[in-house]
Amino acid sequence: MLPLEKEYTFKSTLIKLQSWFIAALPKSIKIEGVHAFGRTPIIATVNNKTWKTSIWTQKDGTTMIAVPKKVRGLLHEGDEVVIKFEFDYDRF
Repeated sequence: MLPLEKEYTFKSTLIKLQSWFIAALPKSIKIEGVHAFGRTPIIATVNNKTWKTSIWTQKDGTTMIAVPKKVRGLLHEGDEVVIKFEFDYDRF
């Protein structure tokens, strides 16, 4: 098994899920250290705005990051975003 990277950058399309806007991670990014409710703490950056958040891993293995309005700005569902993140395992 290859060692985990410290930092990842990927492109994703924003999806609206009820009142949330999410970006799905590519399946090539392996998540370890999942905490309660499928959460893994990260520090993420979109549009040069950085915030502490979590990646959510669903039961089917898909993972996503919620992108809040204060970070998205004028981006909408269907817009492509570049997301950079690093794991923040010590936070939980």
